[in-house]
Amino acid sequence: MTSGFEIAHETRFEYTAPISETVMEMRLRPLDGAGQRCLEFHLEVEPRVRLGSYRDGYGNQVHYFNLLRDHRRLRVSSHSVVETGGGARPRRDDLVVDFLRYRSPVVDVPGVRKLAARHRPPAGAGPVAVEAALDALTLAISRDFVYDPAVTNVYSAVDEVLELRAGVCQDFAHLFIATARALGVPARYVSGYIYVAGESGITEGASHAWAEAWVRGRGWLGYDATHPIRAGANHVRVAIGRDYRDAAPTRGVYVGAATGTMDVSVRTRPLGLTPVDPSR
Repeated sequence: MTSGFEIAHETRFEYTAPISETVMEMRLRPLDGAGQRCLEFHLEVEPRVRLGSYRDGYGNQVHYFNLLRDHRRLRVSSHSVVETGGGARPRRDDLVVDFLRYRSPVVDVPGVRKLAARHRPPAGAGPVAVEAALDALTLAISRDFVYDPAVTNVYSAVDEVLELRAGVCQDFAHLFIATARALGVPARYVSGYIYVAGESGITEGASHAWAEAWVRGRGWLGYDATHPIRAGANHVRVAIGRDYRDAAPTRGVYVGAATGTMDVSVRTRPLGLTPVDPSR
């Protein structure tokens, strides 16, 4: 059964003084494939600037710009219409070896190996046992770690999350990935959105993150340790990579002595309701 969603994603940057240049990459267009289709996509940057695009080594659509005039504010907004929940055949990625290696923030530390030992399936176990082990790992992270947006940041590594016993969806995805790799299971990071039904019919908040693991005979399966659930038709995949750094919605640098703040808002609603206005 397929589902459809409209997503309005806006990121606003404010600076304490004019800055002379911003260089930025954006991974905001939802992916096609694995049972998902991006039906519409619109991207807008203010101040107006010429956009370029390319597809990176993981298949993500990347847009980029170089703004070369003074500005104190910057707004990046995208509007997407996506269909999810379609059938997908198992397919092993040619770059699967990348999803077994460690690099910061997904690091190999004693706490990761201890967590892996608790969830290791029996030697020679088949796909069903591997899936069950990953399901148990998802539940354990959700149960044993507190969701707290005040304790970590985008640079926090897995060892810090293990010490704090807290974090956000990005941290839980990184911890799942590190542990799965310790089990010998290729795992990768997914950035995107999740729709959670509420009274208003709209999910408001920020972007989301979860992990996918390669299970022989089953393909890439999504595991969301934040909720905790298997990723399904309510998840919209935008970008994949080894970790957050490969799949960040926005990534860039600016030239100037000012300090800056960033504010993100995301609104997701099922198709069939009043359309999302991408300009609001």
